[in-house]
Amino acid sequence: MTELNLHQKLLEIRKNIDCFSKDTEGYGYSYVSGTQVLSKIKGKMDELGVLLIPQIQSQEHETFDCVSKGKEKTDFIVYGSMSYTWVNTEKPEEKIEVPFYYTGQQDDISKSFGSGLTYSERYFLMKFFNVPTDEDDPDAKNTKGKKRSYGGSKASDKQLNFVNSLLEQNSKKTNRKATKEQLYEHLLKRMGTKTEMKDWTAAQASQAIKILQGKGE
Repeated sequence: MTELNLHQKLLEIRKNIDCFSKDTEGYGYSYVSGTQVLSKIKGKMDELGVLLIPQIQSQEHETFDCVSKGKEKTDFIVYGSMSYTWVNTEKPEEKIEVPFYYTGQQDDISKSFGSGLTYSERYFLMKFFNVPTDEDDPDAKNTKGKKRSYGGSKASDKQLNFVNSLLEQNSKKTNRKATKEQLYEHLLKRMGTKTEMKDWTAAQASQAIKILQGKGE
């Protein structure tokens, strides 16, 4: 059999992925578990001799006071840059390093860190192997494959509180001269909407978070 290089091995792994389905529920949402994603590729990785090595490159954290279900609580937000490195075990010098990012929010700092790594790994693998990200992908379907619309799903208090927190943080940065209100108006323009935050859908809140974190338009 012809010896495969690392790029060719990764292509073989991708060919082995057919589709994912939502198999886990939490916080009122259904989603694709990290276990399912890993199980789809682990066997082929072992067969071809491919390792995936995560590496944390920076870490920051801050607290966020909010109200959830009528009770005051303090969440810990952990975030930072990281990378994932694919390694060909037959030729360990053959590597592909991919820069990535992680973030997590929980009521315990260690859980925040753990959830950030879990989400990061799952989405890294789904994006790296080009799993569709529009309404045909697993996050837009239920486990029976029926299309599910999130257009009318209202943004959660947790999402809106996080947007407020990011607006506060950005307005306090030393290189910012805009007030929180001015940043909010600018945010609405970038989102292309005149809808007030309290009436946002979950998708709009996610869009706002990405913009405020500098990850998207």
